[in-house]
Amino acid sequence: MPPRISNSAWFFRLAVVGAVCGFVLTASAQLKTALEVRSLSVEKAEQNPKVELTATVIFSDPPATIFVQDDTAGTFFRLNSRKPPVPGDVVKVTGQAFNGLYLPGIEDCSFEVLENRGIPDPIPATYDDLISGRYHYQRVSIDGVVRTIAPEGEAGSVARVAMGSRLVEVHVEQPPLSTQNFVDARVTVAGLAAGHINDRRQLVEPYLRSADWSEFSVTREAVPVEKVAELSPEQLLTFEVEGQGGHRVRIEGVVLARFPRGELFLRDGESAIGVQLLTPNNSLNPGDRVAVVGFPEMSRFSASVVDATLVDQQPGVRMPIPRSLTADEMMDGRADGDLVRMKATLTDFYRTGPGGVLVLQQGDKTVQAKTPSIPPDLVAGSEVSVTGVCQVETTKTSSYRSQPESISLRLRSPEDIAILAAPGWWTTERLITLLVVLIVIVTLAMLWIGLLRRQVMRQTVALRHRIEHEAALEERQRIAREFHDTLEQELAGLSLRLDAAVAHGGEGKLVGLLDGSKSLVSRIQMETRNLVSDLRDTSSGTGDLIGALRELVSNQHPDLGPRVSFKVKENTLVPVLPQRTVHHLKMIAREAIANAMKHSEADQIDISLSVEDGALLLKVADNGNGFEVESETRGKSGHFGCMGIRERCSRIDATVDWVSETGEGTMIEVKLPIKSLSGYVK
Repeated sequence: MPPRISNSAWFFRLAVVGAVCGFVLTASAQLKTALEVRSLSVEKAEQNPKVELTATVIFSDPPATIFVQDDTAGTFFRLNSRKPPVPGDVVKVTGQAFNGLYLPGIEDCSFEVLENRGIPDPIPATYDDLISGRYHYQRVSIDGVVRTIAPEGEAGSVARVAMGSRLVEVHVEQPPLSTQNFVDARVTVAGLAAGHINDRRQLVEPYLRSADWSEFSVTREAVPVEKVAELSPEQLLTFEVEGQGGHRVRIEGVVLARFPRGELFLRDGESAIGVQLLTPNNSLNPGDRVAVVGFPEMSRFSASVVDATLVDQQPGVRMPIPRSLTADEMMDGRADGDLVRMKATLTDFYRTGPGGVLVLQQGDKTVQAKTPSIPPDLVAGSEVSVTGVCQVETTKTSSYRSQPESISLRLRSPEDIAILAAPGWWTTERLITLLVVLIVIVTLAMLWIGLLRRQVMRQTVALRHRIEHEAALEERQRIAREFHDTLEQELAGLSLRLDAAVAHGGEGKLVGLLDGSKSLVSRIQMETRNLVSDLRDTSSGTGDLIGALRELVSNQHPDLGPRVSFKVKENTLVPVLPQRTVHHLKMIAREAIANAMKHSEADQIDISLSVEDGALLLKVADNGNGFEVESETRGKSGHFGCMGIRERCSRIDATVDWVSETGEGTMIEVKLPIKSLSGYVK
């Protein structure tokens, strides 16, 4: 029987197996090649995976960075203040990956120099290879023509190499050579592929870094300056069977204009050309005859010479004569870069920094002229003559041809502007000012007319109301006189006769009837007097609606006709109303009671008052026979009670509704909106 193994022994064996497995997994997770490092995504590089690779140093940038390359690709690692290895050393680097500015590198690392095998051969690269980042941080070589060499810093140089139409800078860790000039030589340059990186991790512009001038290998010697071929401006960049070589040419001509930062314009015979000097020369003046050596390059429309050097200068005898052209003639492009003069109308001008821009109009063409400064006496609308260098700004293509789309003039100084005729008194600014003044005057006049019209309307309305009030007052007084002189006198006579009849005596039933008739006549007399008093009352004070309705109910004889009651809904606040409104509401209620007594055969009439939904409600209801509302309330012949109720409601901005069915009684509802409340009566 085999011996038993204790639990502690089992745990020990499991731990050993786990450690071995962990070591194997860790070892397998390490990055072994430069290609694996540079292939990490941003997210993977942020996890700082382990790196252990063997590569050759191709460029040393102490004290911070060493660039290495193996058989797969190139990368870099941080020195951490250690003594740097030299190019050609084979090193074993152990550390962790991290995100560099453009591609991942190695940090927190240690390295061991294994041997020195020499720097690996460079990889031939095109400009597209460089801008794509394909060989970034690898040793490459490029082929091109050296345009310029200039010092950089205290102990460095920068050479600009033309790779066809593209320029690539080569930063050399040595000052320029005094024994050899590579300018205009075709060379092969070896170095580290690098570039300028933006904050978005994008390669903006590639360049090379070379340790010294030994990285430059001349494949075609430069032609000496004195032997450079002389060409006219018209011969630049024209067709050649073997194509353009991209080397220097010699151009001679008369200086037409000199601008800051070394920009010249020359004329040779009938042709003109723009020249960009490497070093500005302030001794050049218009009219001087010069010779320059530089590289031909196509500008927006015409060929120019750039990176040029002045090789000869002869003082001028006379100033160059500008060509007098129209805007249409300049649009054919032949005057591009030439000194021209045009007459036009100055429609506008504005300042741009220290200088300014003139907007010129000639026929249907508009041309902008750029000037170093604007003369103080310049006025829009003037007729001017402007002298300057013609420049094509934009072009358009048609089939195989390129043609100017817009042009501008570049003036040398304010003296190139000559005012031929000042503008008339009616300038654009003055016309605009006059128009603004007229608009303001018309606006104010319209406002004044509008205010005056509103004032007239208010006065007209007030006068109309006054006339209507006085006419109504006069009519009320006339009606009061008629009532007093006719109806009231007749009622007084009838009352005297009834008194006489009662005095003669008679049967008990007859006496009761006479007393009742006498009381009725007395009430009619009292109502007549009240009516006359109301008609003559011109006061505009407030009235007591509740008191008026209670008085109306109390005047009804209990033995003559139906019972009449009045109530105000509980917790109702009745608004204070004008006297005329109270009078109309009282007369509406009285007419409703009278109609019920005469037509409904009712034995109960109820008057109620309430306030609901912002309106005062007056209701008069009876339990009589009822009637057909539409036909009986629309001005039935000989009956004017309902019509009077509607008219009174209209006078006080109230509405009236009849609710009635045959045999079900009748209810009149008057609704008076409460627009403004000055007080309440409970």
